[in-house]
Amino acid sequence: MEVGESKKLPFNVPGKYFTTELCDGCAYCAAVAPENFDFEKTSNTYFVAHQPRGMEEEEFLQEAMDDCPVDAIRVEGQLQPQAEP
Repeated sequence: MEVGESKKLPFNVPGKYFTTELCDGCAYCAAVAPENFDFEKTSNTYFVAHQPRGMEEEEFLQEAMDDCPVDAIRVEGQLQPQAEP
């Protein structure tokens, strides 16, 4: 499966940001933006539990997305990262 084909996890709240099935449960996102992410034990994945409420949370969530080691955090409506050749 290519990166662009990954599916949104069902636990995400509606809104701009979401996590995908690429999440490996590393907890980086929750360390950077603890107000916005929560853990789902059964699938061992993190999901967006709260969309950003203000500029500071938006910046933390953006940092979590930019630095996610498996590119599992996405923005609704934006092009997905392309798999490297």
